Amino acid sequence: MTQIELFLMRRQKQIKLSDIAKHIGCSIALLSRYENNKVAMDSSKVKMYKEYILNN
Repeated sequence: MTQIELFLMRRQKQIKLSDIAKHIGCSIALLSRYENNKVAMDSSKVKMYKEYILNN
């Protein structure tokens, strides 16, 4: 699943970045920059990001 597909799924499910940030243990700003292809995230955080969106 691509980053864009995950973003769209997150928006469709109305999952807030703040919810994911609390789950992962990172900032909302980092997630926002990741979704906008401004920064790369650690692979473990990307995995938790994907799992949160797919399971909620």
